[in-house]
Amino acid sequence: MSDLPDELPSDPAELRVFAAALLDRCARLERLLKLAKDAQFGRSSEKLDADQLQLVLEDIEEAVAALEAAEDRANPRTCEKRTAKHRANRGKLPEHLPRIVETLMPAETCCPSCKGDLVEIGRDESQRLDVVPVQYRVIVTAGPNWPAAPVTVWSSSTPLPSD
Repeated sequence: MSDLPDELPSDPAELRVFAAALLDRCARLERLLKLAKDAQFGRSSEKLDADQLQLVLEDIEEAVAALEAAEDRANPRTCEKRTAKHRANRGKLPEHLPRIVETLMPAETCCPSCKGDLVEIGRDESQRLDVVPVQYRVIVTAGPNWPAAPVTVWSSSTPLPSD
């Protein structure tokens, strides 16, 4: 759910339209919440299995996503805020966690064009948290950049895993 926009409309007519849209949104979400509560705690809740409850919850998620999409179309700044919130950098992983360094080496260590030896000039690293039961560790995946020694043209590095 997004917050209010940075600037509310100053025109009274636009403000009424904005308030009406918020009231409609609240009413729709309240209806969906009532349906979910009735499905979980209502009279027939004991007959409802987990799959049927999951369907109701999926409907709620779809409705919320549709409302967010409508808000994004109406105000692009809310979309930018939401994506910035999802892409927020959560900081470095703690240094005290043990690291397992995996280095991705190219298939061949000679330049395909000049057949000269490749020289490492840089390294692209990604870190991800790997949770092993009762053990936390950081896996560092490195992809060195290997251009041919006499060539000054940048060579593409080994692609890193997307995990």
